[in-house]
Amino acid sequence: MEDAVLPESHILEVLSRLPLKTIIRCKCVCKRWRDLVSDPYFVDLHLSRSRPCLSFHQYDSPSSILELVEVEHEVDYDRLTLHHVKTLNLHLSAVPYPCNWTTQVGSVNGLICLHNRDFDTTYIFNPLDEEYMILPQPPKPNLEDVRFPLTYGFGVSMTGKYKVIWIYALKIEVYTLGTNQWRCFGPTPYRISYRWAVDPPGVFVNSHVYWIIHGQIYKFDMDTETFESFPSPPGELGDDQESMQMLGILKGSLSLFSWTSLGFNLWVKKESWYKAIAVIQENIDPFLKSLEWEPRFLMDGSDGTSILIFWPWPEENPSLLGYCLNTNKILDLNLPGDIFASMLTYRPSLVKLQNLGSERVRVGSLYSNDTVSAKNRYKSSLKFEQRASF
Repeated sequence: MEDAVLPESHILEVLSRLPLKTIIRCKCVCKRWRDLVSDPYFVDLHLSRSRPCLSFHQYDSPSSILELVEVEHEVDYDRLTLHHVKTLNLHLSAVPYPCNWTTQVGSVNGLICLHNRDFDTTYIFNPLDEEYMILPQPPKPNLEDVRFPLTYGFGVSMTGKYKVIWIYALKIEVYTLGTNQWRCFGPTPYRISYRWAVDPPGVFVNSHVYWIIHGQIYKFDMDTETFESFPSPPGELGDDQESMQMLGILKGSLSLFSWTSLGFNLWVKKESWYKAIAVIQENIDPFLKSLEWEPRFLMDGSDGTSILIFWPWPEENPSLLGYCLNTNKILDLNLPGDIFASMLTYRPSLVKLQNLGSERVRVGSLYSNDTVSAKNRYKSSLKFEQRASF
């Protein structure tokens, strides 16, 4: 009978292709399967095959709801269809009162980093098992630093060390999971100030985090822990009050979207920057022939296309829309949100917080007592196609 048992490699191949909910159930079949699913090799194998989805959060909302959805780009119908994956309430059991201003800092390997400005709390969590780790607070900045809002970053080095980055006006604080302490890198070689009350967090690509600040791109190297300016596309950036610029990730590469009254450009960084798309003002959809909208997110579409998620204002009926940069078509999205909408690409994974460092991991439920009603109120405003991905 022993000869009839499948080889371990075959079992791993089959399990790694199953939905996450099914994999979790498989852990209860027998001790052998439980050990296989918990093995770091299997965690990495599953992550490499995990289907990406979108993590959406309205960070000025007291409901603290985070929504995970898969986005299907239906090119022939010029629309984006949302498939519900999971809804979570970000109100930590460790935080005594409901609060807003919980910002998505970044997502890496199935983990999401968030920062709550009301309680000055930074935490890492895995939406799959709903466990979170609260980080200690960094040293308080001096008065000169406090005058400028923070921006943040989250990523992982080539050696597998996860790091959270806080950027002040004059210095950088870095926390490496497993060390239980913040380290100060400063003063920075550049005096950084910000245009807006809330600056977007950094974009993580290949062990680097990138930001645009006053038309200049900066990067932080996760391995060497150096912060420096980064070359911009030729003739593209500058501190232009009319121009809007946003970093993103398209097809795994750092990308830059820029817009003025003359049109827009999409740049992609490979060995060097190249202009992937350029559209002059006359060829843009009439709906976008003004600056009365705010770009929020870049994402890959079907058939090699690139999609911009944006918020049209004024805020009469807050709702996000999509725009295919290749076809110049407005895409129906039916996702409520405004200038405070935060979106990240998220890959579900089995990564365990307990395996990331030696510090004591504070694990708790993400849910408060009113989670069910809050989730139902929020989901009633969304139009989802159901899909059991978890």
